[in-house]
Amino acid sequence: MPELPEVETLARDLRATVVGRKITKATVSPDAPRLVQDMPVEVFESGLRGRRIEGVSRRGKYLMLQLDKGLWWVMHRRMSGNVLRRPVKATDEPYIRARFRLDDGNELRFVDLRKFGTMWLTDDPEPIFAGLGPEPLDEAFTDEVLRETLKKRSTAIKPVLLDQAAIAGVGNLYADEALHYAGIHPKQPAASLKNDEVAKLREGIVRALEQGLANLGSSVGNVAGEEVSLRDHVNLNGESGKNQEYLVAYGREGRPCRTCGTAIERIKLAQRSAHFCPKCQPLRRRRKRTPAKGRARRAPAG
Repeated sequence: MPELPEVETLARDLRATVVGRKITKATVSPDAPRLVQDMPVEVFESGLRGRRIEGVSRRGKYLMLQLDKGLWWVMHRRMSGNVLRRPVKATDEPYIRARFRLDDGNELRFVDLRKFGTMWLTDDPEPIFAGLGPEPLDEAFTDEVLRETLKKRSTAIKPVLLDQAAIAGVGNLYADEALHYAGIHPKQPAASLKNDEVAKLREGIVRALEQGLANLGSSVGNVAGEEVSLRDHVNLNGESGKNQEYLVAYGREGRPCRTCGTAIERIKLAQRSAHFCPKCQPLRRRRKRTPAKGRARRAPAG
């Protein structure tokens, strides 16, 4: 699933190419019955027609296009959604679920193999984002903010990082990377993290996400030399990201840790995979409390 770096990469591409353009036609395929949310498809199509794109932004994993007339076009790529910018007469890619023709002779194509992607047209996008946690790349995301979130969670840290109510935009890949950078085992209870571990984790989250952004996202299925596949993240021009070449934990099961050489392990945790180095990320067990020396145990009643 595209995570914050992949969505932000697309937002930046769109910001550079479609702001100021007018949508002249919108067409949703009958083969994508769940794409449009909260309104009939024909209302969505007619509502976009003639609207000018005035800005592009992101909230968590949601892409937001600000339109004139006070409207917002919001989309979530889910598992396999991609947005491509193509000349109207260009050859079709497989899995096109919607087309949005622009006034410059190009169109935006929403390509989605699994058909899980969703879109909204609304004058108030905030209810869509209700319950999302803080943005991890904002200055307001401090050690204290993260500490307050984690101290309420007794579950393992990895599933907490995947909870969008805890932190917006982090998914399976970047959670593995952040935990590796912080030296924290994915099973470590979130509430058990010490202050210095929380600080390292926040730094790890920021480092992992910023690296993903610098490398234009992760296209895990497209390693060097392989053909670009629309099953994975691509940018607006259909090009793969490069961050998969720099991953330290995710998808590297059995390969040597880039830090110590120990083989990376993979476990199942809350129905998701977790990749980690058993040497660099040891599980810190809670010590059992023992009676103080010289203090006699009280005999059981009766």
